[in-house]
Amino acid sequence: MLNRPTLTAARGSFERVMPIISLAALALIVGMALFQSASAWLAGAEAKSIVPVFEAPIAQAGKALGKALTEWMPAWIVPTPFGPIDVKYTASYTIYEWFKLPIILFLTTYGMALLRLRISATWIERTIGRNDLIGAAGGTLMGMVTPVCSCTVTNLYVGLVAGGASQRASSAFLFASPALNEFAIIFMFVIVGPTGALIYVLAGIAAALATAYLAPLLGLDPARFVQHHLPDHASCGCVRESILTRAHREAWTLFKRLFGVVLFSGLLAGILVNFNLTLVEYLKQAGAVWWGPIAATLLGLPLDINAASTAPILVALHQIVPIGTLIAAMMATTVSSIPEWAMLDRLLGRINAIKVVLWYAAYVILLGLLLNWMFGS
Repeated sequence: MLNRPTLTAARGSFERVMPIISLAALALIVGMALFQSASAWLAGAEAKSIVPVFEAPIAQAGKALGKALTEWMPAWIVPTPFGPIDVKYTASYTIYEWFKLPIILFLTTYGMALLRLRISATWIERTIGRNDLIGAAGGTLMGMVTPVCSCTVTNLYVGLVAGGASQRASSAFLFASPALNEFAIIFMFVIVGPTGALIYVLAGIAAALATAYLAPLLGLDPARFVQHHLPDHASCGCVRESILTRAHREAWTLFKRLFGVVLFSGLLAGILVNFNLTLVEYLKQAGAVWWGPIAATLLGLPLDINAASTAPILVALHQIVPIGTLIAAMMATTVSSIPEWAMLDRLLGRINAIKVVLWYAAYVILLGLLLNWMFGS
């Protein structure tokens, strides 16, 4: 039987090794994403394939794991009033989300904590730490080059806040990352030309900056939650710890507080993915009605669909459904979802989470109506 000194020594060794393993995993994932991007560039791939997507290696591993662990399950379809639920696919997708989301949450928080502890605090204060237009613009730019879905962006958002990003910079990132995705931009370019794509980008940038300045009103202030659960290094005798150990301790502390809600949001995503085609069927029936963007937004907001999945389907519908309605459907399923709301509820509180979702809905509806007015036949 192990005695207390042995257990203490083992725990100390574990705490010294894990930060190094975590750093190696972070470096490996970033390296794989950059390698895939460079390979796509050398192969002459399209621009959307060249942009490095750092969650891609994690997502690919999660999908493979979900498929492997559910291979034995028989096909089982459960009918519901909202559409059929494929139990096997739901289980596979849930495993994929349970693999992807916790890793992204931990490694993002760990990476940002390393950045904050390693580099000069002055540099952060002069960039994403600024709570002014420059900070908001920096958060918007970071979001534009980090295209992810709504259930993933909240994990990155937590990491940014823990890393010292200001309220306005982190809020702009939270909106811009899913909203200004490259698939919607390319979709606009293909269907209505460069003018439509430019309008879409400018509208997204304006909305991200508006989100930054509306952050106090929307209650976008997770710093209170994040800082409350981060360890006080001075009071815990950790001052002499290495930067790796301190960053790992911060990330692990925050990760434990959010692990349960991350799993819950992953389960919701696994269930809701069954109803993605319900939105498409409704768009076919609605056709060119003026209130199409409103209906598409209300139906799409609860769903968790990556823009990469919806773009090919919406391209096929553009002959019968106006462009603004299609964009509203794509944006509604991308900027928000019930899994994201569950995370925001934990970080911001229920009322503030509702206010954020209502702001997203207002933007998507207005953008859809504007595009239908400008490009309607």
